[in-house]
Amino acid sequence: MQTEKLSFENLPEAVSELLAKMQKIENFIDATPTETSPADPEPLIYGIKGLATFLRVSTPTAQKIKNSGRIPFSQAERTIIFRKADVLEALSNKKKK
Repeated sequence: MQTEKLSFENLPEAVSELLAKMQKIENFIDATPTETSPADPEPLIYGIKGLATFLRVSTPTAQKIKNSGRIPFSQAERTIIFRKADVLEALSNKKKK
């Protein structure tokens, strides 16, 4: 598409060019290696219920694990946030001892 003014007469041509460029971008994205993208789309766990679901334990057990200090967590206001990688690492280190 040139720098000329768009008019209704050349709108279909402009749309076709735009769609072709979008297709090239999509092909480029699809061809890009996925190593740079994170393996886990949601690397965080929110709340005790989320931790319980992730660890496949009851909510009271998840609360005990959190209170024991075995796993690191952050807290934003009233929301407790765990990083999945940190939880797995902390629990695997505990099992090795």
